[in-house]
Parts: sequence; C-alpha cells; structure tokens
Amino acid sequence: MKLQDCGFTDGINEIIAITENEDGSWNTAPIGIIVENSDSSTARAKLYRNRTRANLERKGALFANIIDDPIVFATSSFGNLSEEFFASLNPPIIKGSMAWCRFKAEIKGGVAVLKLTDGGVIGGRVRAVNRGFNAVIEALVHATRYVAIKDAEKRKELLKKIHYYKEITEKCGSEREKKAFEIIMGKIA
Repeated sequence: MKLQDCGFTDGINEIIAITENEDGSWNTAPIGIIVENSDSSTARAKLYRNRTRANLERKGALFANIIDDPIVFATSSFGNLSEEFFASLNPPIIKGSMAWCRFKAEIKGGVAVLKLTDGGVIGGRVRAVNRGFNAVIEALVHATRYVAIKDAEKRKELLKKIHYYKEITEKCGSEREKKAFEIIMGKIA
C-alpha cells in the first residue's frame, strides 16, 4: 500500500490523528503529515510535547483520518472528539472520513517517522477545493499557537492572522466552515 492510495499527496497533508490514550480511549488532534514521495509508504510528522506524541512514544501506532469536515478539525484542535463523531472505534474511523490509515510510528527527536501499514478508502466521495475550508485550517494553526503561547506581541500578530482568515471564511466558506470559525473564536476569546 502506498500513501497515494489513501489520498496523500507530496507536501504537508492535514489529517486528524488518532492515538490510543493510557485508558484505552482515543485521542484526536489535527496534525500535518509530511510526504516527500506519495508513491512510497513512509512519511513523517513534526510533533511537540503533547498527548499525541506521548501516546506514540508509548504505543507506536497512529491512525490518520482523511476528512474535509471543518467542524471536526475545529473541535479536535481544542479537545478530543466524543464517540458520537465516530463511525467505527476499531479501527477508529470518524464519520464522513474519505479514507483512514494506520501507521507504525517511531519517534526520532521531535519527528515521528511513519510507516503505512494498512488503511482504506471509504466511499467514492469527492469535494472541490473550498477557500473557506482552507482558511479554517490556516486559522486553526494560528489559533492553537495563540492559546499555547503567553508573549503578548506574538499573540497580537497571531490574532491578526486569525481575523484575516475569518474574513476569507465569511466570504468563501459554507455554513460548516462558518460554524467551525465560531468554535475557533470561542476558544481564543
């Protein structure tokens, strides 16, 4: 199985990462999977000290859900998805996912080296690129940093970027993208 079989392309692919917590529950978080060759089965992800990384260090397995639901991205950026979001818990597949993958993960420094072991495409759904969805993803990168850092100047710059993407979302996004932005704004308020 190759990365491209599950929809990955060269570059950074934003997915919902699912790892197993110590109590057996699922931890969910958006991360960027870095693909240098989509015709291969290896990728990597930069990871900070967080629950996802701790789970990977302990278990060595990461599930990726390829999904285009902005509410799932916004919700999982600031907390775990509840079971109602899942179509399956074994393997963990989020409702509306276009594909899922299981990776064997090895942490080397601040990077997880990922080896695709299995996965599958779900349905045959396609979606055109939506600028509002892309703006939500970019805003989430800045919003999670905004929540994490304390430096007032950096926070001010991040807030400007978030509001920039909010304008794009309001202009170009669907109702789901706009609802996702309400989640973001509620978390940074």
